[in-house]
Amino acid sequence: MSIPVDLTALGEALGRHDTAYLLTAGEPRPHVAEVFPELVEGVVVLEEPGRTARRTVGDRPAVTVLMPPRERGGYTLIVDGEGVLDEAGALRITPSTAVLHRASSWSGHEDHDSECGNDCRPIG
Repeated sequence: MSIPVDLTALGEALGRHDTAYLLTAGEPRPHVAEVFPELVEGVVVLEEPGRTARRTVGDRPAVTVLMPPRERGGYTLIVDGEGVLDEAGALRITPSTAVLHRASSWSGHEDHDSECGNDCRPIG
């Protein structure tokens, strides 16, 4: 189950998660690194994206930031976008989409009377 996140509410959504991972198309396979994102003027900024991201994002700018929930059964925040390295080596990601995701089979949620007809919750 995925709930679209309005990109104007992305800063609030980022603040609800403590851990973040950057997923990039590395060589020869995808690469995952723990990161610490900040939202600056609508752009997700990673001051220290890691060596693999710095090496590969120029040729493969499509990236994903995945932020797991704080608690079991919570929503994972997934932000897709295009990354560019700035002159200081930080990765600046222009987000294209963001969703809150939780498997629809999660059974720990009892209230299914939301506007969506299941367990979705809006941001904001």
